[in-house]
Amino acid sequence: MAIFSSIAALSAWVGSYVFTFAAGAGITFSTALAVGKVAAYLVSAVAYSALSSAAQRLLAPRASVPKSEVQAVIQQSDAPRRIWVGQNLAGGIRALFDVKDARLYQLVVAGHGKMHGFDQFWIDGEPVLLNASGQVTSGVASGYVTVLTRDGSYLGGDYPELSVFSSWDSSRRLEGQATFLVIARAPKSENFMKVFPKAHQTVFNWVSRGAEVFDPRANATGYSDNAALVVNHYLTHPDGYRLDGGEIYWESVSALADWCDTPVPQFTGGTAPMMRLWGYWTLDEEPSEVLGRMATSSGIRAYETQDGRVGLIGGPFGAPACTLTAKDIRQIQTTEAISEREGYNTLRVSFMSAAHKYEMTEVDPWVDQGRVDVEGEISQELRPEMCPNQSQGRRLAKMAMHDGNRAKVEIITNLVGLKARYPSQPGQRHTILLDYRPEDGSGREIVGEYEVLDHEFDPVGLECRIELAKVDRSSQEWTPSEEGSIPAPLPASESDGAPDMTMTLNQRIIQVTQGVSQASLTVEAAAITGRDDLRIEAEYSSNWTAPNPTWFPMTSTGLTAVSGAVADGATLMARARPLGSFSGVADWEYLGPITIQVNAVPPSSPTALIVSPGSGYVHLSWRNPDDEFFQLRVYRNTSPVFSAASLVVVTGGAAGQISEAADTGAEVGVPYWYWVCAANASGVEGNPAGPATITL
Repeated sequence: MAIFSSIAALSAWVGSYVFTFAAGAGITFSTALAVGKVAAYLVSAVAYSALSSAAQRLLAPRASVPKSEVQAVIQQSDAPRRIWVGQNLAGGIRALFDVKDARLYQLVVAGHGKMHGFDQFWIDGEPVLLNASGQVTSGVASGYVTVLTRDGSYLGGDYPELSVFSSWDSSRRLEGQATFLVIARAPKSENFMKVFPKAHQTVFNWVSRGAEVFDPRANATGYSDNAALVVNHYLTHPDGYRLDGGEIYWESVSALADWCDTPVPQFTGGTAPMMRLWGYWTLDEEPSEVLGRMATSSGIRAYETQDGRVGLIGGPFGAPACTLTAKDIRQIQTTEAISEREGYNTLRVSFMSAAHKYEMTEVDPWVDQGRVDVEGEISQELRPEMCPNQSQGRRLAKMAMHDGNRAKVEIITNLVGLKARYPSQPGQRHTILLDYRPEDGSGREIVGEYEVLDHEFDPVGLECRIELAKVDRSSQEWTPSEEGSIPAPLPASESDGAPDMTMTLNQRIIQVTQGVSQASLTVEAAAITGRDDLRIEAEYSSNWTAPNPTWFPMTSTGLTAVSGAVADGATLMARARPLGSFSGVADWEYLGPITIQVNAVPPSSPTALIVSPGSGYVHLSWRNPDDEFFQLRVYRNTSPVFSAASLVVVTGGAAGQISEAADTGAEVGVPYWYWVCAANASGVEGNPAGPATITL
C-alpha cells in the first residue's frame, strides 16, 4: 500500500527556529527582524537602497513554497506546514494514496491549524459543483469523485471511509491539521482518460478561507482578511512569532484595522476594503520573510513602542509628532530624490487575482512619465504576493513610487529630538515637521513634512540621529480611474465538447414463433455529417425514480442501441449519450418513459350481452368475438357512463363461444349498468359490448 512517510513527518515538522534564537539571545523585536540585514518593511528598505539586488528582492519578496506547488497536491515525505490566511486556492501534501475496490483514496493535508471553511472544490484547474454528500455533480468527473473535509479543529485523519485500510488506525490522528479526502471511482475503461485525463496526477484543490483571527475591536475571533488583523495574527500565533497578548500595542492594531476596513470605490463599481491579505506562511520561514511579504502587500509593518511592546504602523500619514527647528539641529545632510539615475520611475505591478485562478496577474505599470521622459525607463517589479485586489496593488505601487524616490535628510539633534522618536497617533505613519532656517546667512532652508525612517538615541552624547524622508500627502490620494485597465479575463475553455445529437426511443416487436411476439427497446441517433467517429451508449431502467435505480445496458452498434427482451406492459425509461473523439464524457439524455405493447391491435367486441338476477349476485353472459383475444373484462357503473365504470370481473373464454360471469359485489336495490370488453395480450381493449342494466 502506498501510504507515504509524510504521515510520520506530520508530527515532527520543524517550528519557528528564528523565534527560539531571538528569545534565547534576549534581543529586541526590531533586532530579531533585522537578523541577516533583512528589513521587514518595503518602504524603509526602498528608502535606504537604490538599485541594489537586495532592494529588488524586497520589492518582490517570495514565499518559501512556490505558488504552483501550494495549489497542487504533491507527494513529499517532508514538507513545511502551511498556515493559511484570507482566501486562497489550496492544494496540500498527500498523507494517504491508495486503491481499494476500484476506488482511489487520497488524503491531503491542506493546512496546519483550523481553517474557517472549504468553499469551492476544483479539479484540474476548474471549479465543480458538489451535492450535500460531497459528490461531484458537474464537469467530466460528475458522479466519479467524492470529497470530504476536516477543518483542522480536531482530528484531520478521522474519516470513517478510511476504515477500509487496516493500516489506517486510530494512531493516524493528524491532530490539528485541516485535510480533505478525495475518493475517485474508476469509470469504464473507454471513458477513463476522458474523466481523468491526468490519471493519478489529477489535481484536486479547494478555494478555502484560512485561519480565524482575533479582532480587538470586538474582542472576538472569527474569519477576516483585514490586513492589520492578519499581521497581528502572525505576531501572536504559537506557530508564528509567538508574542504574548500583553506584548502587543492593541491600540495600534485597532486603529490600523479600522483603516484597513475603509471602503475604497472600485473602477468596476462597488467598493472593496482598503487593505486585505490572502496567502500563507510556512513554519520554516524566518519572521522577517513573513512580515516582509505582508508589508509589501499591505504597507503595514511591526515596530517596537516606547514601553517595549510591539505595535503596527503603516496606515495614512499621521499628524506630525513635533517640529524641529535649526536651534534643535546640530548637523544636517540631505540627499536628492534623483541622483545619478538612482531610484526607479516605472513599477511593474501584479496582484493575486481570484478571477485568474488565484495566480499573480500583472496590471498596468505605475509610471512617473515626467521622469521617464528625462531619464528613460528605470524599471522595478512590485510583487505583493498576498495582495488580492487590483486597486490595492496599484495603490501600493503609488505609495512605493513615492516612498522609494523622495528626498532624504539625516539630522543629528539635541535632546529635543526625542520628541520625534515615536508616532503621535497609533497605527499611522510617523511624521514630523522640519523648519530648518539657520541664521548663518547661508539662506539654506529645509522646510516641510518628513517621515521618520530611523531614530537612534545616544545616551552618552545626549543626541539623536534621525533619518527622514520627504512626505507628499497626495501620494495617498486615490480615484478609481487610477486602477488602470482591467486585466483581460481568462479565455474560455477551448475543449471540444460532446456534440448535440438527436436520439429517439422506440419499441421493437419481434415474432418469435407463430402467435408469439417479443418486445425490445431501440435507441437511434441521427448521423452528423463529417462525424464518422460518433457512436452511442444506452441503458434502460424500470425503477428510474428510485434513489438508486438499476440501469441495464443496451447493445450498441454505431448509432443504434438495442435492449434485450422486455416485459409486455412494462413502463421503462431509457438514457443515451454519444461516444467519440471529443473532450470529456457526454451527459446522459433521458428518453421516455415508454409503455411496452407487443400487440397494439384491439380485438373485436363481444356480442349478445345479457344480465339476469341471481341469488345475491348478477349473472352475465355474452358471445366472445371470433378473432384472437387474451382475456375478457367486465365493467360496472351506477350510471350509463362507461369511462367512469369499474372493472369487476376478469375471465377467459374461447373465440366465438358463449362466456359467463357472476358479479357478487352488486347490492340489492341499486341500479347497475354493465359492459364487457375483450383485450389482447398487451392489454389493449376493443370496444365494449353494452351497456346492459339491472337492479337486484
